[in-house]
Amino acid sequence: MKRMHAIAAGILLLGMLLTPAFGATAGEPAAATENLLPAFDIFFQTYFYAANDRDFDRTEPLYEANGQSVGYVLTTMRPGLTWRPAEILTLRYQLEVGDNLWSRNDPYGDDPYSEETAVFRHKEIWAEATTPNGRLGTRLGFQYFYDPTHLVIDRHIGLATAFYQVGGQQVTVGAGQIPDQVYEGFGEETDGLRLSANNFEQDNFLFGAWSRHPLGAGVLSPGVFFNWDKTEVDRPKGVLSVAANYHAPLGPIVKLDVDLVGQYGQYLRAGLDNRDVTMLAGAAQANVDAEWRLIGLRYNLLAFTADDGDKLDQFDTGFRYSGWSKSATLILSLNELHDQYDNVDERVAAQDAGLFLADQEFAVKPTEDVRLFLTLGAGFVLDDTNTDGESYLGTEGQFGVAWSPIQKHLTFSLIGGGLLPGEAAGQLQNAIDKTAHDPLYQGQAAMTVTY
Repeated sequence: MKRMHAIAAGILLLGMLLTPAFGATAGEPAAATENLLPAFDIFFQTYFYAANDRDFDRTEPLYEANGQSVGYVLTTMRPGLTWRPAEILTLRYQLEVGDNLWSRNDPYGDDPYSEETAVFRHKEIWAEATTPNGRLGTRLGFQYFYDPTHLVIDRHIGLATAFYQVGGQQVTVGAGQIPDQVYEGFGEETDGLRLSANNFEQDNFLFGAWSRHPLGAGVLSPGVFFNWDKTEVDRPKGVLSVAANYHAPLGPIVKLDVDLVGQYGQYLRAGLDNRDVTMLAGAAQANVDAEWRLIGLRYNLLAFTADDGDKLDQFDTGFRYSGWSKSATLILSLNELHDQYDNVDERVAAQDAGLFLADQEFAVKPTEDVRLFLTLGAGFVLDDTNTDGESYLGTEGQFGVAWSPIQKHLTFSLIGGGLLPGEAAGQLQNAIDKTAHDPLYQGQAAMTVTY
């Protein structure tokens, strides 16, 4: 294990030293020139987070040796290489080192499996080959994948795709597997038996076809995705999602971005008396972004359907949600500065409670490299069955400043704010007193480097 990590780090260091110019921002493979050395790209972040509690209940417990607050500092780095050894071939590799907690990860540790040892993740490992004219191609390997709306799936998965592209249009089909926690073998097995013990009986598959087409002044991106989830023994689940995104400028300073998703599926033997459950759900999102020289305004509306919780109707209308949205909120939705993996909207989706989330961001740029912003948002559940009759999730407010002394490459961020939760949020997140809805305050800061 140590040898593999040392080899990977050595290859990335060699690419960094020999590459004549840095390639692209994080998440975008760096441009590489045919038959030259690989292009190197990197994402680096040191991040600080502090919050007054883990939930919305500030009641002092009888015994709480570790306190109720949350706080940590961590460092993450994602170096990547993109190489085109031939005109029709591209290779991509990205390694993630982190999240390295300052209070836990010890560089003097000897055990590579210890909790005090830095975590290495091989995030992207893929190769892409095309015909000489570039119109036909295939990409195989582990890669970052999302549907056109990001609402259905947004994560790294093993995927095989084939595409046809001409001009600004592209059509792609693909099939892959979503990692899961179900393994076919039980008991202790040697590495030599691990492959032979695996099969396709309890795996989670994804199949899809999607495209991109210029339409008017914007771009339309529709797609169809089928998730065949067999990780529950003898209870397979098939969900068909039809998704579409359209984004276009509405004049010189305003941009529009719209997402629509419909879902239909069957959950076999999951209902009362082992009867099959029919799934029918949907989601919609609209985003408007206006940018002047000194002022910016951004509005976002997100909604997805709920289920009434009736186990007798054999009908499930709860939306299967990826957890990623375009909302600027940091507690009610994904924290874009650093994911906390505990968003309120994810808890809502897990309970099939449905969501309506509205937020706006007001920004001021007093100088070219400084941006001040204020975010306000409010959320509601659409079905209060699982929230004891309560529908109000809360109102969130955040104020922050971002300073970019090197545009698009180096940013210092400082954000503070919190959530005034409603009782619906307490019902979803509190462990003891479900009716508590005490304010949650948080602050975060980061240094982010992307090349």
